[in-house]
Amino acid sequence: MTIIVGTVLFWYYYCDCGGKSRDMETAVVAEPIAPTPDPAPSVDWQAIKDQLNDNPPTPIFEPYQTERTLGQEDIDKVDEIKDYLKNNPDGSLLVIGHTDISGPRALNMKLSQQRAEFVKSHLVQNGIDTDKIISSYKGPDEPAHDNRTFEGRAKNRRAVVLIK
Repeated sequence: MTIIVGTVLFWYYYCDCGGKSRDMETAVVAEPIAPTPDPAPSVDWQAIKDQLNDNPPTPIFEPYQTERTLGQEDIDKVDEIKDYLKNNPDGSLLVIGHTDISGPRALNMKLSQQRAEFVKSHLVQNGIDTDKIISSYKGPDEPAHDNRTFEGRAKNRRAVVLIK
């Protein structure tokens, strides 16, 4: 019993224990600390640029076609490009038109130019500043697939959007 009474008296006189201090002149009242918000996650814009350039929006065209409706995957990529450019004001785009080897070279050069211009106009209609877009055309000169097959030629009729 003596131990219990001694412990209680010790705590009563010497321990603040989160309660009110016995000496009011030296009492310190702690203000509650507001929780700090979690910092916004950092975005690795270089990684996003690399990812978009590794798998860029690439609309595929039918033979002699210079306009088409973009698929949902390409629309999503255009949205990502818009976000990239919004957060990287010095960024710009390169749109390159391509064709397969079918037909005369002069016609293929004209088709690839029109495909690049079509994609550029789509980007501008979707809020990307025209001054940030450079269009180029390669005709049949840079095939991505084998022009000896029907499937290869179909995949070569394309326009590619790259972030510079």
